[in-house]
Amino acid sequence: MKNKLNILVLSAAAIALSSCASSFLDRDPQGNTILQNQYEQLDNTVEGSVRGIYSLLYEYSDHDQFGKRSIDLYTDILSGDMALTSYTYGWFQYDEQGMTSTDRTGYIWSQYYLMLRNINNTVALVKTQSDIVARVAEHGLPHEGSLKEDKNGDFTYKAEDGDTIALTQNEVDVLGYYAQLMALRGYLYANLAQLYFPTPKQMGESASEIKFVPIYTEDNLDSPQPLATCVEVSTQAHSDLETAIAYFDAFDEYLMRETKLRIDGSVARGILAYSYLNSANSDRIDSEVNKNAYTRAAQLADEVITSGQYQMLQSRELLTTGFNDLSHSSWMWGQDVTVETASGLGSWFGQVDIHSYSYAWAGDTKVIDEILYNEVIVGKYPWDNRVNWFRSKEDKNFPLCPDGKFFSAKCPTSTKQDDIDREWLSDNVFMRIEAMYLIAAEAQYRLGNDALAINYLTAITDERVKPNDAAATAAYASFKSGLNHNNLLEAIYDNWRIEMWGEGYALQTFRRLGVEKTRGGNHASDAGSKVQPTDPKYTFQVPSSESTYNPNVE
Repeated sequence: MKNKLNILVLSAAAIALSSCASSFLDRDPQGNTILQNQYEQLDNTVEGSVRGIYSLLYEYSDHDQFGKRSIDLYTDILSGDMALTSYTYGWFQYDEQGMTSTDRTGYIWSQYYLMLRNINNTVALVKTQSDIVARVAEHGLPHEGSLKEDKNGDFTYKAEDGDTIALTQNEVDVLGYYAQLMALRGYLYANLAQLYFPTPKQMGESASEIKFVPIYTEDNLDSPQPLATCVEVSTQAHSDLETAIAYFDAFDEYLMRETKLRIDGSVARGILAYSYLNSANSDRIDSEVNKNAYTRAAQLADEVITSGQYQMLQSRELLTTGFNDLSHSSWMWGQDVTVETASGLGSWFGQVDIHSYSYAWAGDTKVIDEILYNEVIVGKYPWDNRVNWFRSKEDKNFPLCPDGKFFSAKCPTSTKQDDIDREWLSDNVFMRIEAMYLIAAEAQYRLGNDALAINYLTAITDERVKPNDAAATAAYASFKSGLNHNNLLEAIYDNWRIEMWGEGYALQTFRRLGVEKTRGGNHASDAGSKVQPTDPKYTFQVPSSESTYNPNVE
């Protein structure tokens, strides 16, 4: 945003905007809070609130609880594509053992609903302190290119109803915050639908009618809400995200984000595209609802791709980025880790990177599943340079660890105690442009558009071939020319598992697309066992403690 409001600097903590002083949602968050009665004393309250909400995406509370990337780690380990090789320290033991009924489900639940409370209170605050959201809703968003700024920094736009609407800089800023809040709320409800509801593959068509989670908006903060169905929660998510996208598009020129931690129109599109992909029932493609979901997923993903805002990781960069730098052109959304926000051992790099003073380095290595490595990457794709994201299975010290994909920006090579990174300042990736290509490929396949699906998929794989290797080049040419309807979905599935390994997509990919698979021999639990995507352990359960706060939960 131009001419930004003066920024209220808050601690990286929860912003608890309490409008329900004694209600069941008043659970104490970590860190400092800002209460409703303090707002009169604060300048730039909304900016401060939004900052606090974003901070919850990386807030540290324990060595295995550090916001979004810890949840990514839970789900990737639970899926089996990531293996925890030992229980030396035991931080992710429950996830390796498939015990979603433990404190994992409680942490995710409390984290999401804390953010939802803060978002909804901030939205309520925006609507009560300014009429700008109501005014825009009444008259409609600007026609494309109709928003104009005058020499005084004020704005006018031609609304959908034909009226000319005047806006101040502050009001434009507020609309930007409103768009971000809607996107964040949509993101949370999309995740709740993905994690807490069984899939049709698990329970048939009845899955969509099972009630699991309550929906809270700015209009119902003061009382516990009944549980909602997957359809209702997904509808809420999609409505919020579509609203956010409309505002981002209307005011895009004046809502430029100052950091990739903030959601913009492209990130909102990415979240919504992935939600549509997960909410569609692939077993009922004949349904108009499902066709529309796949169509919208493909459209949104393609809009991000064709915007040119982000560029795919190129082959020459494949082994050099370490997935540790927010500035990379393929990163759509992520966290710039600083001295102030670093969480040390309790962080993604603290848990995964063998070049950091960390649990991975000290014994609890998180590695690629042995069968995924041997039978998929090596066995099916001998041309794939992504095999070098991982140490070989013959490595004496850290076999199959991801030190070609995730390594410290400070110490990318050595594992000697005196040389390893003790600052943990490597950045966290939340979303990359490559995911958009995979969403588009899968959605187009479901719609019967094989040629388009192949184009999206091979846009990635073209950049993943081993360089200067004649045998690899020949093998890839054979793979590419042999893609057809019968093997295309399998190839898309494989590339979700390989390309997005360690980025929080593995569980939903398995549940959405998966067939029976076998856990590799390098798992600390259930090595060699066969697992089904329909197993109830892959769906998180409503924590039992929720019934204490919400009488609608039995």
